[in-house]
Amino acid sequence: MSYSYLHDVEVSDANRHKYPPTWPGRSKRAAIDERSTADQIPELAPPNPSFNLPYDSGRRRLVLCGLVFALVTGSAFIITGIFIHATSTSFVIIGLTRWEDIALGLSFNALVTVCSEVTGYVHGTTLKWGLAKEGRLRFNANLRLFSATEGTLSVNGPVVSVIFTISIIFSYAASSTVFLHGQIFADIASSSPSVISFFPPIVLGVTLVLQAALGLIAFFNTHVLTWSSSPLDVTSALIHHGYIHHRSKRCMRSVSKTNVLSTDPIRPLSRQPSAWSSHKTVPRVVWFVWSSLVVWTGWFLIFLYVELPNSLRFHNDVTPLGPLVLGLLFLAAVQAVVTIVLHCCELVTTLARDELVWRAASTGRGVRPAGNPLMVVLRSWQSIILLLAKPAIHWFFGMIVGVDASFGFGVNGLDLFFLPVLFLVAVFITVVAVLRPSGPQPVAYGHIQTLADLVDEWSTTMYWGIRRTAGRGRGRLVTPGRPKMGLYLQSGWRGSTHDVRMMHVSHYCVDFRPVGSVQFVDAGIHRLMQV
Repeated sequence: MSYSYLHDVEVSDANRHKYPPTWPGRSKRAAIDERSTADQIPELAPPNPSFNLPYDSGRRRLVLCGLVFALVTGSAFIITGIFIHATSTSFVIIGLTRWEDIALGLSFNALVTVCSEVTGYVHGTTLKWGLAKEGRLRFNANLRLFSATEGTLSVNGPVVSVIFTISIIFSYAASSTVFLHGQIFADIASSSPSVISFFPPIVLGVTLVLQAALGLIAFFNTHVLTWSSSPLDVTSALIHHGYIHHRSKRCMRSVSKTNVLSTDPIRPLSRQPSAWSSHKTVPRVVWFVWSSLVVWTGWFLIFLYVELPNSLRFHNDVTPLGPLVLGLLFLAAVQAVVTIVLHCCELVTTLARDELVWRAASTGRGVRPAGNPLMVVLRSWQSIILLLAKPAIHWFFGMIVGVDASFGFGVNGLDLFFLPVLFLVAVFITVVAVLRPSGPQPVAYGHIQTLADLVDEWSTTMYWGIRRTAGRGRGRLVTPGRPKMGLYLQSGWRGSTHDVRMMHVSHYCVDFRPVGSVQFVDAGIHRLMQV
């Protein structure tokens, strides 16, 4: 068992004057008490570079099952469209109330979301490891639709990213035109016949099959070290295979300080930087979301105040294919903006989710690097909100375009109810972006090199903030200002011991080994937790 400490700076009697024991707001008595405590703490042995890193290389079968599900679902839609086209009228009339039509529309969008998330996960993971192989992977989360590996026709190249984007856009557009209404503006409580044409199910099936096929090609042609979505698992795999290396004396530097070459001691922060200030793309995403809200508000005002009919229509007396294609193309243009907005929002929520995984290391239960990809998502309230909002938002915008069995293609004004929904999305993503985590634990937001620097020793269960010293000594981490909160790890220790003196708040130590018990001390309240 080996341990390391948070900042690899030895503080002896000769250079103790370099690290002043006091700072504003801290009494001299507290500095003397800390100095006497530090004198009792022996130095920990350096980390052993030969230990096996506990990254998870599994989940391959689960991912393959998801791709097969998307492929079967898309094939079923294609077969349904062909069957409807084989009838004499090329469409099927069924009786649905307005509420039943809404439920089916949301269900179709939810199904498309599930299939797109599965294929998107495969695309994002294979793209991530392709970028890692090229030495261009910076964060665990990326804008996969705007990122590509080298090689135009490679499995994760620019062409594949464009095809993925187009197929996602048309899948949501087609799902919104599967059920055609007898009247576009029928009363919501009335019952009217709904028409299912052969064209939208075929388009929907082709887009899903195309996404699944691209996912399968990337699945079998990309060397993926781990299918886990945990940033810790990805980082440990990259270290294990020599893509990146741990840099010493940087164990208190957050992602915003990753390019700072200085290794001078720094004081821990009570509140950490936000994703807005830690990732250069996040401010652009937030501004893009708010700009989209302005555009949709303008759309609403045009239809509200300008003297236009309730909708722009292209009349056709029969269930039309031409207006249906035209409506699908127009709706795809609308859904393109929505898809890009939600995709950008996904970057912000994924950064928050990755940070949540990392910050679990400072809790009593610790963090397990190898986590189930589904459970990682379900533990993040940001990801859950966005995942539930996706099908509803796509369905909302699908109502802008209607293809009526009697009137043909129609463009409707944006409903007043949509604007508050868009406003809530913009507020949600802004709050997530500017939220600053509390506590002295440095933020990483899934930045690979930062996590490699922050973690001193890898294990199946890891803890941040505390180390256990030899004998009966204790390593302590305190917050800036008055040291009234500390975390102590208690476990056996074996190895060489040296003299360690923690004279400054930036020299606190960490232990990333499994322990038998964790003791929290907070303002004189002591409690012992078994882990």
